[in-house]
Amino acid sequence: MGLMDSAAYLVLLGPMGVVGAAHGLERMLQLGVLVLILAVALRYRAVLFTVQPPQFKTPMWGSVTIPQGEKINIHMTNGTIRTVSGPDVIRVWGATLEHLQQFSATSAQYLWVQFADGRTHVIPGPTSVHMDKSIHTDIRVKDAVNLSDSEVLVVYRDAANKGTREMGSSPGSEVARNVVRGPCLYVPQTASEWTHQFSWHGSISNDPDLNGRKVKGAMKFTKLRACPEQSYFDVEGVRTRDDALVTVKVMIFYRLQDINTMLRETNDPTADFINSVASDVIEFVAAKSFEEFKGATDQLNNLSVYQQLTSRARGIGFEVTKVVFRGYGAPQRLQKMHDDAIERRTKLALDRENEDQEQQLQDMKLDREEARLRKRRSMEWETKAHERELQRAAHEAKQAELLQDRQARVEHLASMKTTLGLSGEQLAAYLLASEQGPPAKLVQVVSKDSGCRDNGSHSSFVQIQDVA
Repeated sequence: MGLMDSAAYLVLLGPMGVVGAAHGLERMLQLGVLVLILAVALRYRAVLFTVQPPQFKTPMWGSVTIPQGEKINIHMTNGTIRTVSGPDVIRVWGATLEHLQQFSATSAQYLWVQFADGRTHVIPGPTSVHMDKSIHTDIRVKDAVNLSDSEVLVVYRDAANKGTREMGSSPGSEVARNVVRGPCLYVPQTASEWTHQFSWHGSISNDPDLNGRKVKGAMKFTKLRACPEQSYFDVEGVRTRDDALVTVKVMIFYRLQDINTMLRETNDPTADFINSVASDVIEFVAAKSFEEFKGATDQLNNLSVYQQLTSRARGIGFEVTKVVFRGYGAPQRLQKMHDDAIERRTKLALDRENEDQEQQLQDMKLDREEARLRKRRSMEWETKAHERELQRAAHEAKQAELLQDRQARVEHLASMKTTLGLSGEQLAAYLLASEQGPPAKLVQVVSKDSGCRDNGSHSSFVQIQDVA
C-alpha cells in the first residue's frame, strides 16, 4: 500500500511541475513586455509625454493640440472618423489627422454647399463652413447679386421649396418665375433656382459709325434695366422709288413697361425693334425718289411715321417715347455724285454770297455817296439861303436907309421951298442940277422986262454938261 501511495504521488507531482514551469514562463514574458514598453516609452518619451502640434496624413501618437478656429478629422485605426474642433488636446495612438479647409462668406456673399448624399444648401453670409470630404462634395463662395433701383433680376425656383434654402424637390415639380427688383443685395433662396440669361441683339463695336449695326447674341446679361434706354439702329439697303440705295440711321428712345409681358412675348426685344423700324423706314422711303427723300428727312423725327414699331413695342411690354433721325448714308458712287453736287451747290452758293457781298458793297458805296451828296447839297442850300438872308437883310437895310434919305431930302426941299419961296420950276431945276452934278459950263442969260417987279430985269441959267 505504501508503494501504491508513492506511485500516486509521483503521478500527481508531474503535472504540477509542468504547470509551474508554464506559469514561470508567462511571468517572464510579461516582465519582458513590460521592460520593452518601458524601453520604448523611455526612447520616445518626448513624443508620448509632450503636447505636439498636429501633423497631417501621417500616423501620430501621444497628445496633439488643436488650435482655436481649426477643425480636424481623426481617422482611427479601426476605420472610424471623429471630428474635433479647436481649441482642444487629444490623445491618439497611431491615428491619422486630416485638416478641414475653412470656407468663409462675408455679408455680401453666400456659401453653396453640396453634400455627398446629393443635397445642396445655400447659406447666406456672414458665415463659415469647414469642408469635410466625408460628407461634403464641394463648397463654393459666391458673391450676392447687387441690384440698383433701376435693375431687375428674373429667377426661377421650385414652387414647393419656396421660402427654403435646401434643394430637395422631386423632378418635374412646378417652377415659379419671380421678379426681384432693386435696390437690394440678392442671395438665392434655394440651391435649385436659376437666373434668367438674356441674349439680345447688340453692337460689337464702340465706334459711333458702326454701333448702329446689331449682331445676334452680342448682348448677354442677367440684370435687366427698367429705366429709360436708347439704342442706335442702321436700316441698310433701303431702295428709293428711283432705285437709289440708302442707309437710314435712327436712334430709338424706349423704356420697359411690363416685364412679364416681355418674358412671355419675346426672347429678343432688340430684334423686334430692328424688324419693326426697318419695315417703317422701307415703307417711308420706297414711296419717294432720292431727292424727295432728302427733302422729307425731317419727317423721320415724327413718331407717327413708325406705326409698326410703336405697335410691336406695346405688344412686348415696351413703350417707344421718341425716334430721332441721325442721318443717312449712300453707296460710294451715289455718295460721290451727291458730294459732287453738294460741292457744286456749295461753290455756287459761295459765289452768290461773294457776288451779293460785292453788290452790297457797291450799294453801300452808292448809298454813302448819295448821302454825302445830299448832305453837300443840303449844306450848299443852307449856305445859299443864309447868303440870301444876308442879302435880303442888307437890301432891306439899304432900302430903309434910302427911304430915310429921301424923306430927309423931301423934308429938306420942302423946308427950302418954304423958307426960300422957290417956285416949282426953280425947285425942279435945283433937283435936276443936284442929280446931274456940277455942270461943265454955266451960261447965264439976263433979259430986261418993264413989267417985272425987279426993275424990269430977268435972268435964267443954262447948264451945259459934257457927255463922255
